[in-house]
Amino acid sequence: MIMYTLVPQEYLYQEEEQGQNRPQAIELNGVQMLVQPSGGQMCEIVRLLSSNPYHYLDSQYAPGQKITISYQMK
Repeated sequence: MIMYTLVPQEYLYQEEEQGQNRPQAIELNGVQMLVQPSGGQMCEIVRLLSSNPYHYLDSQYAPGQKITISYQMK
């Protein structure tokens, strides 16, 4: 079977990952994104989930950028 999709393979064939280092979906300043916790309140942006093209042009939301969150992720 061939599946043509833009959805990453990890979402289609999910395996239970260990620990809290799984990417989490958050909203920061009205921009939805997936972030990877990197210890404490620091996170690294993995992917933007926004449909606004201007969010992708803003360098502060580029994948790989480190951000600080002010609440505990679940």
